[in-house]
Amino acid sequence: MKLQTTTKKAGLRRSVGFLGVLGQSVAGVAPTTTPTINVALVFAAAGSGTWLAFLVATLAILLVALNLAPLARTFAGAGSLSEFVGHGLGPVGRLITAWILLLVYLALSVATLAGCTAYVSTLFEAARISLPLIFWVALVGGVAVLFALRDIRLSTVLMLALEIISILLVVVLGITILVRLGVAVDLAQLRLTGLRGSGMSSALLIGVLSFVGFEAAATLGDEAEQPLRDIPRVLILTPVLAGVFFVFSAYVIVLGFNHYGIAVATSDAPLDDLARALDRPGLGAVVSIGTAISLFACATATMVASSRIAFALAQQNAIPAALARLGRRSAPTRAVGLSAFLIMATALALATFAKPLDIYDWLGTFGTFGCVIAYGLACVSTPIFLRRAGQLRVGHVVLSAAALIVLGYVLLGSVYPIPAAPLNVLPLVFVGLLATGTLYSLRRQTVISRA
Repeated sequence: MKLQTTTKKAGLRRSVGFLGVLGQSVAGVAPTTTPTINVALVFAAAGSGTWLAFLVATLAILLVALNLAPLARTFAGAGSLSEFVGHGLGPVGRLITAWILLLVYLALSVATLAGCTAYVSTLFEAARISLPLIFWVALVGGVAVLFALRDIRLSTVLMLALEIISILLVVVLGITILVRLGVAVDLAQLRLTGLRGSGMSSALLIGVLSFVGFEAAATLGDEAEQPLRDIPRVLILTPVLAGVFFVFSAYVIVLGFNHYGIAVATSDAPLDDLARALDRPGLGAVVSIGTAISLFACATATMVASSRIAFALAQQNAIPAALARLGRRSAPTRAVGLSAFLIMATALALATFAKPLDIYDWLGTFGTFGCVIAYGLACVSTPIFLRRAGQLRVGHVVLSAAALIVLGYVLLGSVYPIPAAPLNVLPLVFVGLLATGTLYSLRRQTVISRA
């Protein structure tokens, strides 16, 4: 059976090469936020087993990537994972997944925009330049919108360059720790000192969530030059590269925490404390700059991703068809404009009463909850599609089942034990918005089909 290739429609220009596709996914992960934020959270739960938690999380997310790869080698489109799900679970499955992804990418863009604003404002305050938070949100968000409106080939490669710079800044900190301590082997970490089963459960949850966004390359299915080649490669490569970086960062940072006795659980900025302990206080500011860069690239990448999902929904008459019209350079400028408006309006509204890192926490949790559901639908879809194509093997079923077990664990951990408000209501808000959007689209498609 000759497999179908791409679902390309409506004249989006194929201009994004492999590096651009890679840039979209790497920026979607925002890798520098893991050593600056998540490593400390995992360390508080798992102690010297932090590196192991990230290693296991890397293997877990690779299970998801391996489930996506067969579909990515066969289908491509602006609808990202919804294109994959549609070929296994049908049009309704595709529609539900598209709405999930639209909500996810809008939320993650607001979250990372707020996170970037937090670091930018703090850096300027250190230089005694204090301005209202809403100014920084408008400034950083406005620049992100300009990036999203630029030629997609340029913006994706630029996002990759920004992420490489931010990663290198963290690597500098890691090398400084190794050189300063003169220790390459930390016996406490190799022996997993202080690791408890309950702690590893919490740590693994955070570790898996660190990879959310790795699938963002799939939104370029209509714009990649070689989508059926490059996208599946990137879906595998991004977790591998991010995983190596996460495990390295976790090992060297925990090495520093252990050596200097950093009180991670009670510190507001453990990496800054570590930099001061190393007699390199400037490194804390350098890493903060790297984190701001990474978060900015992620805000732009997820803004681009949300616009492509909106474009795909408009093509399906699930939302107003005007959003599928193309502008200059065959770009979906109307869809970008809608995404940018929703993201900026939400970020500015929240900034009037909430702290940036609270916004990052709320919207990041909201987006992660949806992303795990989308991954699960795609993993269910893969064996169904392969069975219809006559290519299903036992290994495919095992991969799908293993990935669903991991995703089920992560999903359960995000709602139980019940988190404190407002995190406890976010899953309900997500389901409510998803149901509203899906029902609106189904009604719209029914009316149009009868006309």
